[in-house]
This record gives sequence, C-alpha cells and structure tokens, in this order.
Amino acid sequence: MEPLETMDAGDAGERLVRAAGTRAEAERLGAAVGVLAEPHRLLMLRLLRRGARTAGFLADAVGVSAPTASHHLAVLAEAGLVERRASGPYACYAVRTEALRNLHAGLGRFAGASGAAAGARDEAGPCAT
Repeated sequence: MEPLETMDAGDAGERLVRAAGTRAEAERLGAAVGVLAEPHRLLMLRLLRRGARTAGFLADAVGVSAPTASHHLAVLAEAGLVERRASGPYACYAVRTEALRNLHAGLGRFAGASGAAAGARDEAGPCAT
C-alpha cells in the first residue's frame, strides 16, 4: 500500500474509509466466529439443522450438563444464530438459517472466496503471481 503522505487527499481518504469498513467487518465476523469456536456449540448447531430441539435433548446429545447446554444456547441466541421459544414447560431452540447463511456468505466475501474479490490481486506487489 502506498504511504498516505504520498497520496492526494481524496485517494488517501478513500483508502482510509475502505480500511475502516474492512476493520469493522473483520471485527463483526471475528466475534461471530469466536462464538462458533467452541466445539459444543458447533455440535449443537449441527443437531439443530434437522429441526428444533430442547436444551435437555442437546445436553444429552453433546455430553454436557443441562446448565452448560443452556449457557451455550444462550451464547448462540445472543449472537443471533439460534432462536428460543417456549413450548409448554420446555424451551425449544432452532437454527436461524438466514443468519447462518449470512455469516457464511460474509466470511466468503471477506476472505475473497467469492465474487469479484476472488480474482482480485490488489496491491500484491512483489508477491503477485
């Protein structure tokens, strides 16, 4: 990247705005990925892909206590990846499919695995192939 002092003001400003957007997106995606970095949460999401389940079912299925399962489900719900609804005396959890799809797409775009960014070799300098 060209040093900011050698760019005209308009070009420098545009690059700073682009970098800030990239930084904000990286922080947002990083937080979401951090939620998924816990193996029990990934297992729960995998089980929920077939439909809503109770916290007790998920606790038994992944081998954790009910309070631990409830904690993990609360973290997933706070991140917007699952939704909770009451069903009589039970709490049922379901995947928020659209949120998971958006996360997947966002990671692909950010990492350059899809769209125009996939072929871009911006500012590769001596590493250009």
